[in-house]
Amino acid sequence: MSSAGSFNQVRDTNISTSIVPSPPAPIWKLLGGSLKLIGLMGFWAFDNISFMTNAGFLDPINLDSTSPVSDPKRDRLQRKKRASEIAGRFYFIGGLAGLYVNLRSFWDHRNGALREAQVKLSKAIASTSDAKNLSEAKDELKEVEARHFVLFLAFLKSCCDVMVFSNNPGIDLHLKLRGKKNHEGLHCLGGLVSASTVLYNNFPNA
Repeated sequence: MSSAGSFNQVRDTNISTSIVPSPPAPIWKLLGGSLKLIGLMGFWAFDNISFMTNAGFLDPINLDSTSPVSDPKRDRLQRKKRASEIAGRFYFIGGLAGLYVNLRSFWDHRNGALREAQVKLSKAIASTSDAKNLSEAKDELKEVEARHFVLFLAFLKSCCDVMVFSNNPGIDLHLKLRGKKNHEGLHCLGGLVSASTVLYNNFPNA
């Protein structure tokens, strides 16, 4: 074997052994993410069905001129209402799944990476002889705290989404449990907070 071939073989071996496979996603994240995706897909499908029904695109075609025809406008509104309710239920299911995933992610990060970074900084402060190590520990804690804040915003958005959609027709969670709809002020506030978290994540430096 030539020296060039030996070098390439050693190089390929080093590359293959230096790549550390990422750990698999936990089962709760896979199941929660899948359920959230199904909820969003169902919402998208039935929301479009509701729109097309309202536009008259899905009106039934009557080929028998002798058979009685019901009021097409009334029938259209009933089918639109039904599709909108199903769309809301799908989104609510997806919102609950997202709430669980975001809460679990926030909690695990709080008890994992955030706590480790805080402990590392405490040890670096205790050993004041190494200024470089202290600076690195501070920078690492800032990055972890920034990530923790993003997870908190995701959890806050999920809480607001669940509160808003639980008050919508077809779900009416507050009406079923408390006998009355949720306060419109809280309903609107939840929507505003949810939208604000999206704006912040997209434009954090604005």
